[in-house]
Amino acid sequence: MKNTPRFTRSVRSFVVPAAMLALFLAAAVVTLADSLLLKEQGSFFVGGRTVFTNALTGSTTGFLGTGINTGNITVDQMYVQYQIPEGADSHVPVVMVHGCCLSSKSYETTPDGRMGWNEYFLRKHRAVYLPDQVSRARSGFDPTIYNEIKLGKRPPSDMPEIRTATHEIAWTLFRFGPSMGKAFSDEQFPVEAFDEFGKQVIPDLNGGLPAVNPTWTNLSGLAIKLKGAVLMGHSESGFFPEQAALINPEDIKGLITIETVCPALSAEQISKLTKIPTLVVFGDHIGDVPSSPNMWKERFESCNKFVQQMNTAGGDATMMHLPKDGQLGNSHMLMQDKNSNQVADLILKWIDEQVESKHK
Repeated sequence: MKNTPRFTRSVRSFVVPAAMLALFLAAAVVTLADSLLLKEQGSFFVGGRTVFTNALTGSTTGFLGTGINTGNITVDQMYVQYQIPEGADSHVPVVMVHGCCLSSKSYETTPDGRMGWNEYFLRKHRAVYLPDQVSRARSGFDPTIYNEIKLGKRPPSDMPEIRTATHEIAWTLFRFGPSMGKAFSDEQFPVEAFDEFGKQVIPDLNGGLPAVNPTWTNLSGLAIKLKGAVLMGHSESGFFPEQAALINPEDIKGLITIETVCPALSAEQISKLTKIPTLVVFGDHIGDVPSSPNMWKERFESCNKFVQQMNTAGGDATMMHLPKDGQLGNSHMLMQDKNSNQVADLILKWIDEQVESKHK
């Protein structure tokens, strides 16, 4: 009997750690279920061309050495950052292109610190490719004309436009509210983090690009490189997926156009696009900004006409107007809005049903 107390204490000392272990394992399972497992990540360039220039920086005395900086340079190359999660093999990769005066940061962490579409799509087992438009951020452009003007080889009037967006323009143009500093009552954009959004705005050198934007060609090349991709464009790049498909539709599995003007196309061009499922997305408060009451209405109507033309010609085009899908208050930057995950779910559902089910 003397051993009984010791045996009881031994049993009790084992029971408590076992319970703690069970709790730990349960927590570990939850963490594992919510974790993001990447199979591969990296970056590369698509496209680009070699040109000769004798108008770079004039004399290169200094860190580049001594002499006249002439020779061949690479221009118009497109930088692409990518991540491939576990489980992505059963899904079509998604390419997300940013808009004017912005970079691929648009799809990364939101201004108020939430996960962006890049991470959200990865957690849905989609490989995500984030290009910077040619002439923006980490992508190349041809600096020759700027240096020729500096060296007096061209008149100042030849200087291409360098675009950017002021805080005041961005607030109303992107439909954060009816006037600077005043938000719509149901506004989804995190206006409390507007200062952080302002840091995302960078110079846009698209004004110096040729008529056939190299980004269109590079997006086509990227789809071919990936052996299949859904191309997504926003704002300035909203119709870039279609432009890429008109250059070469090979391996472009789906087109997603977000909040842009849809240009008039010929019957031949429409016919070429009808072979690819197409989604057009618009947010809320179209026509509610006093400074530009017609701009967004006209863009919305132009895209409704495009969708109708596509379907009349036998295509598969969908207009997703978010208020009709129960998502109210979305701004132009809907991938950064507080309900961005819900909007992403609608787009993912369209990809599953209209692209991947037919692709399979």
